[in-house]
Amino acid sequence: MSDIDPEERESILEDLEDLEAMRAVFEPRGYKGVVIVCSECGEDHYYEWEMLKESLEHMLETGEPRMHEPAFEPSPDEYVGWDYARGYLDAITESDADEMEPPPEPPKPEGATWAGDRTRCAYCRGRLPSKAWAEWSYCPFCQASLAPLRMVDQLASRGWAEDDIAELMDQCGFEPPLEKGEEA
Repeated sequence: MSDIDPEERESILEDLEDLEAMRAVFEPRGYKGVVIVCSECGEDHYYEWEMLKESLEHMLETGEPRMHEPAFEPSPDEYVGWDYARGYLDAITESDADEMEPPPEPPKPEGATWAGDRTRCAYCRGRLPSKAWAEWSYCPFCQASLAPLRMVDQLASRGWAEDDIAELMDQCGFEPPLEKGEEA
């Protein structure tokens, strides 16, 4: 394990997350990877999706960039610019804001449950766009991780009873969602 600076580690983790999102959007459109303008030499560097992922993971493990062979006669049309792709993803996120609503004021009282309305964040009740469950890691309103709720959905799809799911989530120390009617 490397002795990498915590801020640099966070930056690399964000790059990995961005890379995964870029790949999900651009690979189905025929792009082989990304092109990044090197800050040291000023040249374009072409990275296939998996190569850049492995390079970033290597940096997390060792703290050092991985040497790689440049793409042999890359076709620039087959690579998307990192900055363009990052901006494109930001624009998608901003357009998703049109589908979102802030948490309602005040919520209606009802009973508590882990399995519930997946059109809203279970922690703040903000309305989420439909693709949030497939593509987002955190609620854009309260920044709560959506992973525990995904796990609940997976357990329920495997036939687990809601009481058993609630017990497991409690034993694992997950923060339970708001009870219906409870305010954030």
